[in-house]
Parts: sequence; structure tokens; C-alpha cells
Amino acid sequence: MWLKPENDQFVEELFLAGERVTPGVYRQVGCSKEIRLDQEDYLPASLDGRVACYLKVNNTWSELTAPPAG
Repeated sequence: MWLKPENDQFVEELFLAGERVTPGVYRQVGCSKEIRLDQEDYLPASLDGRVACYLKVNNTWSELTAPPAG
């Protein structure tokens, strides 16, 4: 079982595979794999024998470089 570290500054931002999360874009720690969830769902396993950890991405590069609407 995963235990919360003593220095929990970033704990609220780290999500593990199998955890139910809100819609959004999540990037797997240690690689460039991104998961886009359109509805609340579970984060997938990495299937490589390691525990997959994810960070929620607030703005993707395509969102930042998109021309303004209007």
C-alpha cells in the first residue's frame, strides 16, 4: 500500500494507476505518455511491471499555442 510521504508538498498532484480521477489530461511520470480522459475514470496501468504514476497537466502545448478564438 502506498503511504503518504512526510514532505507532502506534491502529494495532491500525484496520481497512481487504478486511481479514479476527474476529467483532464494526465502525463505518466518518467515518460511522455499522455492520457486524456473526457469523463471521470480510472488511470491505466503501465503494463511494464512498474507502478505508473501520473501528474495532471493543466495546459497542454497544443492548448497554449492555439490561436485565440474570435
